[in-house]
Amino acid sequence: MTCTGLSRTVTALNDEWSTLADEPAPLSWRAVPALPLGTLGDVLAGVRSAPDTVLLALLGLQAEGDALAGRVVVQAMLPKMILMAVRDDGADVDDYLAALWVRVATYPVARRPRRVAANLALDTLKSVKATRPRAVMALPGGPVPDPLADATTVLDAGVRLGAIDGLTRRTLEVVYVDGRSSSAAGAVLGMSAETVRWRCSKGVRALRAVAPELTDLLAG
Repeated sequence: MTCTGLSRTVTALNDEWSTLADEPAPLSWRAVPALPLGTLGDVLAGVRSAPDTVLLALLGLQAEGDALAGRVVVQAMLPKMILMAVRDDGADVDDYLAALWVRVATYPVARRPRRVAANLALDTLKSVKATRPRAVMALPGGPVPDPLADATTVLDAGVRLGAIDGLTRRTLEVVYVDGRSSSAAGAVLGMSAETVRWRCSKGVRALRAVAPELTDLLAG
């Protein structure tokens, strides 16, 4: 995955979300007991506290034609999509997000009510791999990297390996886990948006360089 592709796509999504997050959830969502009341940001926070319940509710709305509900699901899945793309030499984050949108729109809510985030991630991975059957996903002589590892776990592993320092880890977390734009992340971290983007690009390259070691560490 190219760092340029990562920056442009993720920055655009996070910039859009920074505006959407403060918008009130549609009034029609109040009829869905599983969804938190308040803003779209509150709904996203609900995904973290009760993932299966909230994701299923959003996917059900998406199935009825509510694209905004699907957009919240995509934002919730964004950190996993980034990690999967970072570990994939044959696909970019654009490929993963395009496949994710299809999986979100076609998710069988009634048939697969558990481990929803994991199902979406694995289904997306299968879709991406299916478009390039000869792409190499496994490491030579080693296991296939786990695409479902928690983002913070991967970042912590990167620090333990010495691939990234504490500030870079925090920068990546604020942008890719918390879902902040470069400007918003800069305000939190006390640095310019340009520095945030530079640190993210440098950090992603560093994690890519130690992908085999990350896989071994996470597997152990």
